[in-house]
Amino acid sequence: MTDYFVRLIRLPVKVEGVTVPNSDGTFSIYINELLSQEKQNEVLEHELRHIRSEHFYVDMPVEHMEKQAGGEALNIVLHPPEGKIAHFHSESALGDYLRRLAAQKGLKL
Repeated sequence: MTDYFVRLIRLPVKVEGVTVPNSDGTFSIYINELLSQEKQNEVLEHELRHIRSEHFYVDMPVEHMEKQAGGEALNIVLHPPEGKIAHFHSESALGDYLRRLAAQKGLKL
């Protein structure tokens, strides 16, 4: 399980929310306090999908990350940036990653 901290702060009008990985493996999620409660909940779920999708540890165009966090299924290979080691918050997340890679290469685990 990944720990995260949600903070409501005043952000520029066009910024609904942002997530920042912390050095201890937790995440800080900042949500614009100017949004309605319903919209804040939607933004929180969007930001949590970024965390669950490991977007902070893969080399993927931002447009793809946003589509995936918005609920769209993407069929792309995920690799960490060159020189970086992929980090997974759980064995389950690592297993999911390996299964995706194997499926994309037509292999069975």
